[in-house]
Amino acid sequence: MLPLAMSSRFLSRLWGYLRHRWINLRRVRLWVLVAVALYTLAGFFLVPWLAAWIAQDKVREDLGRELRIGDIDFNPYTFTLDVTDVVLADPDGHELVAVDRLFVNFTLVSLIDLAWTFQQIRLEGPVVQEERFASGETRFTRLIDHAVGEPAATGEGGMPAMVIRHLDVVGGTIRFANHLTTASDPSGTTATIAVQEFTLSLDDAALHENTGFPIQFAGQLKAGGAFSFDGEMQMSPAFEINGGLRLEALALSPAEPYLQQFARLAIDGGNLSLDGQLSVSDDDPLAYRGSAGVDGLSLAPLDPSDTEPVVGWQAMAVEQLDLSLAQRSLDASSVSIEEGSARVIIHEDQTTNFNRLLVARAEGDDGEDAAPLRISIAGIVLADSRLQFADYSLALPFSTRIHKLNGEVSTLASDTQTPADVKLEGQVGEHGLARIEGTIHAWQPTRDTNVTLTFRNLVVPDYSPYTVAFAGRRIAQGRMDLDLGYRLADGKLEGSNAIVLHDLKLDEKVESPGAMDLPLSLAVALLKDSEGVIEMDIPVTGDLGDPQFELGGAIRSAIGDVIGNIVSAPFRFLAGLLGASEEDLQRIAYPAGRSDLTPPQRQRVGLLRQALVKRPELALELAGPFDPDVDGPALKRQRAVEQLAEWLREQGREVSSADLTAEPTQDAMEAIFSGAYPETSLDEVRERFTREQDQNPEGRSAFDAVAYRAHLAEAVIAVQPVTDADLVALGQARAAAVRDRLLAETPDGPEEGAAVEPERVLLAKPREFDSGNDEQVVMEVGLAVD
Repeated sequence: MLPLAMSSRFLSRLWGYLRHRWINLRRVRLWVLVAVALYTLAGFFLVPWLAAWIAQDKVREDLGRELRIGDIDFNPYTFTLDVTDVVLADPDGHELVAVDRLFVNFTLVSLIDLAWTFQQIRLEGPVVQEERFASGETRFTRLIDHAVGEPAATGEGGMPAMVIRHLDVVGGTIRFANHLTTASDPSGTTATIAVQEFTLSLDDAALHENTGFPIQFAGQLKAGGAFSFDGEMQMSPAFEINGGLRLEALALSPAEPYLQQFARLAIDGGNLSLDGQLSVSDDDPLAYRGSAGVDGLSLAPLDPSDTEPVVGWQAMAVEQLDLSLAQRSLDASSVSIEEGSARVIIHEDQTTNFNRLLVARAEGDDGEDAAPLRISIAGIVLADSRLQFADYSLALPFSTRIHKLNGEVSTLASDTQTPADVKLEGQVGEHGLARIEGTIHAWQPTRDTNVTLTFRNLVVPDYSPYTVAFAGRRIAQGRMDLDLGYRLADGKLEGSNAIVLHDLKLDEKVESPGAMDLPLSLAVALLKDSEGVIEMDIPVTGDLGDPQFELGGAIRSAIGDVIGNIVSAPFRFLAGLLGASEEDLQRIAYPAGRSDLTPPQRQRVGLLRQALVKRPELALELAGPFDPDVDGPALKRQRAVEQLAEWLREQGREVSSADLTAEPTQDAMEAIFSGAYPETSLDEVRERFTREQDQNPEGRSAFDAVAYRAHLAEAVIAVQPVTDADLVALGQARAAAVRDRLLAETPDGPEEGAAVEPERVLLAKPREFDSGNDEQVVMEVGLAVD
């Protein structure tokens, strides 16, 4: 019992001491004041210092970076923290993050909810400066790589157990620098995107809960334009964001370095506008539904000497655009393009400007394998657009423009077998017309395409470079209509090129490597009708799958074949116009020794008249023929007849009966014979044609007068002189007979056509002709250009 009594007394005495010395009302008030003072001092002075020291030390230890803090104010009674001039810098001094002011209002509800709960967080003037290096690293990925330590406590979904009742970010700036290798600077360039006046607002954001919360953010691009978003975001169990996105005239120029990784182009102008719903989630990495537009686009070559844009437009608008990366699809309503422009150039080495603009990709750099995007566009509408085409590969550089280009293309879809309808129309030059109509499968044009290109009233001299490259001739004047039809089915081409030329006139010859050696002047004269019109139909066929096939070369070859066939057999072509035979127009036959035209030959000359009427630029070249073997004997006989007639006239006798073998002229022929053969006795000649009595069945002498007279005629004919000049004169007379008939006014009626102009019938030097065994001498008619 003794120990128990002692313990009781000890406790009693201790309680009395404490009550007397320490726990009386006056002393409690003192201790409360002391505690409040200590709490206040610790909250206002010790906590800011400890917070700064711990934060800087933790950043230095875990991230290997320096954290600079200007000032920290903590109110232990309102649980608010106010931090100014915060800077997190990389080891090289680059400022990763800077904040002018951070205000945090912490609530004691955190102790009950077991989650960090903030009534308000406000960041003023934050600056985030990210940078991506050529190696692929960024400053923030390096920062994460240095992070150490255990992860903080998290709620469901892996996010920190944190609730933010209201978050405000005002006056923010975000800068992103990306070091790239581009066509303009292979050694490397920097793409910079800067966002300023960035604001963000969150309400009731429970980061660890499977619920969404409202979010709004907005900003301006330093290069121009503004953006805003108003929607809902969720952090757990996976990141999701949905809401209305609006881009207003966002400048495209910051995207220029990215474009230059694929093409040597500069973005001289252009801005993007969007107004629709944006969604990002695990189910769909990116989805957008709304309108889109690009205004003032201008893409120009990097070459400082070439400042004209390659592609551009004043305005492009899509009222409804649906993009889904999860479904790999892009659906768009009709795309309208106003004042569009494009420029296609063929350079001296046959390459195009688009070939030169593309940047060659390294082998094996084909990008990630991904399913192709399914694209469906309701249509394309062009308004007041223009297209320039230039070809500097020709001996004479060529350029033309199609302006006021209007029209539309129907639905373009990558997953349909139905081709799109095309209908476009524009103006070429001052008075020309261009029209494109038909169907085309945009994704597989060689499978099913049927297009007709119509050109009207084109000024032909503008296209002289092509005629120079083709046949080495300029065009002086003329206008042209073209109807070009091309059908492609499974890679097989069937084309027709209907060409109509009006009042075409050729100009001087020009040396051009590779030009065909064609008598183009003759071809034009053959093809041009009496109205000054040339019509040609040039078919083209080929297999586009054949690497040796080239459409331009095929058309060139086809035109060359057509012209070559015409000029190689011009009379066959002319005969086809008249429904006659080639022989009827090309050859005129004459009897031996004569220059007059027989009725069949007059008919042939009439056909020539008709041909010249149909082809007013053609001229005939007539080289009178002669054949000494055929014409010589005939001329000798004619001379003998003329000599007989002259003798008869001198004797005062009838000349109309100047027959070399007739009985009435026997005495005359004997006189002429005696003059030609003075040493030969007529009696001796007569004896040769007299049979003796014993040789005659009747028993008396007989004289063969017919044979005698025939011998005299042959002898007289044989001595007649025929010189080369006589033969040439006969040839000239034959050509003149054809000429005179061509120049005469309707010799056999109007069906032969009007008389031919004298300058269109040229008499050439007579030519010797070998008739063989024929009894006729034939003149081959030649053609020339008037």
